[in-house]
Amino acid sequence: MNFKEKNNKEMLEFVDKWSKYVLEHDDKVWSRQQNIIINSCIKSSSMTKEQYLKMKGEI
Repeated sequence: MNFKEKNNKEMLEFVDKWSKYVLEHDDKVWSRQQNIIINSCIKSSSMTKEQYLKMKGEI
């Protein structure tokens, strides 16, 4: 298995695990966790919160 195939397999396994987690846990729990991840990504980048929201089309 080459790198691309292995990477794709791992990504699909993660999506399966995450979708199962989301279905088995309260929305408030997993959405709070997602919020922490997203905020951490924004803090570690040079992109401002406003730039991120504009990129997503929310501003």
